[in-house]
Amino acid sequence: MAEKKIWSEKASMRDFYSTPIHWILTFITVGFYFLIIYLWRLNTRYSLTDERLIIETGILSKHIDEIELFRIKDTKLSQGLCQRFVGLGNISVSSTDNTKDIIMVCIPNAKEKREQLRNLANAARSKKGVRTLVHE
Repeated sequence: MAEKKIWSEKASMRDFYSTPIHWILTFITVGFYFLIIYLWRLNTRYSLTDERLIIETGILSKHIDEIELFRIKDTKLSQGLCQRFVGLGNISVSSTDNTKDIIMVCIPNAKEKREQLRNLANAARSKKGVRTLVHE
């Protein structure tokens, strides 16, 4: 059965325009700060399928990292004040594999996307028969 793509998203620049510190750093660095942030966000793509979360990064060379959904153990959402105003958020994903925690930055509709990710991870664990042990 083929993998079904749920969504694919690039980090948004909407928060950049509404955050004064970004403007100050851009002014101080004569635009260099804006260029770096813009290129990084332009060349970072997050994709969610019904089986895995895929993160593609890189400007000159590409790096692809993926997490099988059944390995996701926790997701978190954080939104700064300016991000809330423009409808963005950061989604943090921790997993049971050797991949360090991943933070998807400035994602539009982050609350809904985090919930989709959480539901798909739970479904993938059920489908594979993976059980989670809680150690206290």
